[in-house]
Amino acid sequence: MKTLTSLACLLSAAFALPAFAQDYTLRIAHTNAADEVQDKGLQKMRELLEAKTDGRATIEIFPNGQLGDEAQLVEQVMLGSLDVAMTANSTISNYITDYRVFDLPFLFPTIAKLNTVLDGPVYGMLEDSANDTGLELIAVYSSGIRHIMTKEEINSIDDLKNVKIRTMQNPIHVDAFTAFGANPTPLAYSELYGALQSGVVDGAEGAATNYTGQKLYEVAPDFAMVGWLNMTAPVFMQKAAFDMLPEDIQTAVLESGRESADWQRQYVDDQEKPLLDALVEKGVTITQPDPAPFQEAAVPLYNAMLETETQQALFDAVMETPTN
Repeated sequence: MKTLTSLACLLSAAFALPAFAQDYTLRIAHTNAADEVQDKGLQKMRELLEAKTDGRATIEIFPNGQLGDEAQLVEQVMLGSLDVAMTANSTISNYITDYRVFDLPFLFPTIAKLNTVLDGPVYGMLEDSANDTGLELIAVYSSGIRHIMTKEEINSIDDLKNVKIRTMQNPIHVDAFTAFGANPTPLAYSELYGALQSGVVDGAEGAATNYTGQKLYEVAPDFAMVGWLNMTAPVFMQKAAFDMLPEDIQTAVLESGRESADWQRQYVDDQEKPLLDALVEKGVTITQPDPAPFQEAAVPLYNAMLETETQQALFDAVMETPTN
């Protein structure tokens, strides 16, 4: 089975190689734990891709940061040393700057709203923005709606004052938690458990999925349901490498990506309540702060973060999408 990173060599000698040279294995990496909701989506994509190509194409999944952190994975894809990556939107938005719109707080209050947006013209805009950066968008998964995990209970926005909250290394996330009154502390995801354990940070933001999957409840047993961000996880590859694939494989990859994303986002939605119930059984205290003060604090970020015409157009398209 040949990997895509050797595809250029394969194509140059296509007529001299035996039939097995038409098989394609796409190596895909991410930093989430195996069998977390994002990884489940990739497993579904593999199943669909193999079915659509009668086994001629598949994907090999490298979870849990085996091939590097998210920034490294983006760089590897752009250099062509890795076929496909899945990262948090906040990471890829440092490269595809239009995607920063999806980092804005409280943009998608539910997975259903996110689904509606991605089923419309917004998806084509996301594809165009990726292409302009030399990338091909394969899918948009969900990492769930993100809340706040801490060592002490958070019952209102006032309880966050000066609390050291780990954020992703993304300026919108930092500015959002500054607006909430916290002391945002950007750290790599791989450092989070140790930072919570040692007291480098007092808490973090995240979805119930990664809170559970990484056992962060062991070092931050309080979970405040704020819903500040509906985090997406784009799946992407180098456009030049994608264009080198046979047309039928390209079609199968894109179809498998979108169909797996539809399945994955629903799976995330279905998993939240069982995850929360399981967390309570593990001794986690779940609180329900009033989200209105958080939403009000986030409003000034919207105008400040929309810096280009394409970002504004994407934001407008999101806001104009009817809610089912």
